[in-house]
Amino acid sequence: MIIRKRTIFLCLLLMILVAAGFIALRSREVRPVVDMYDLTTAAVQNIQMPVFYVNTDRKAVALTFDISWGEEMPHKVLDVLKEHNQKATFFLSGPWAKRYKDIVQRIVDEGHEIASHGQEHENLSQLSKEEIRKNIQSAHDILVNVSGTSPTYFRPPNGDYNDLVVLTARELGYETIIWSVDSRDWQRPGASYIVERVSRYTFRGAILLFHASDSAPDTPDALPMVLANLKSAGYEIMTLGELMSLGTPARDDPRGRPESELPR
Repeated sequence: MIIRKRTIFLCLLLMILVAAGFIALRSREVRPVVDMYDLTTAAVQNIQMPVFYVNTDRKAVALTFDISWGEEMPHKVLDVLKEHNQKATFFLSGPWAKRYKDIVQRIVDEGHEIASHGQEHENLSQLSKEEIRKNIQSAHDILVNVSGTSPTYFRPPNGDYNDLVVLTARELGYETIIWSVDSRDWQRPGASYIVERVSRYTFRGAILLFHASDSAPDTPDALPMVLANLKSAGYEIMTLGELMSLGTPARDDPRGRPESELPR
């Protein structure tokens, strides 16, 4: 009876050892790089989060514009910036830059910063890694060729992203940028609304979102007062690259946070 129990015990022990060996072999299998990331942990640690603002002691903000459509508003916005001797960052879509090379050249010639707004204007979080890569790379190739610069900042269309979008952009040399203050100019709310909203919600290190597309006709009228209000409040207004050099990227989303919690 004792021998029988010992035999059963040894058989069970042998089965456990075989199973453990099999698991160990599977754990050493080579998997795709993306599968090796623990995206849940990454998100908690802000590893795969985009930049929403900049942690800085300076009372400074970045003025940014997205352009995907039209040729009238870009010129009007550039006229206002030139009149006020103000530099900004322009996130350009690939197809638009390819069609309006003269405007891209004006943006560069007048000292503004070029950044990428991707290729097709679609929600990248719904795409595969290869489709995301193609979108970003296609726009990059056009922007480098047309502007003569090599952008390093990327804003996904519609501000739509997930961990894979941020990771893929980073692999292509881009830092993904969202925003902390949306002017809502794309909703065509009128110049006074845009001025009031931006003046109210701007905080130290904020990244301001405007559009210089024909879909945002109120922007040129609102912009002079926006600039005046922010400067009278003590803010330095600059390009994204200049703001990033003043501190560290902040990857916690401040949008919707109580005003009392924002770094004024």
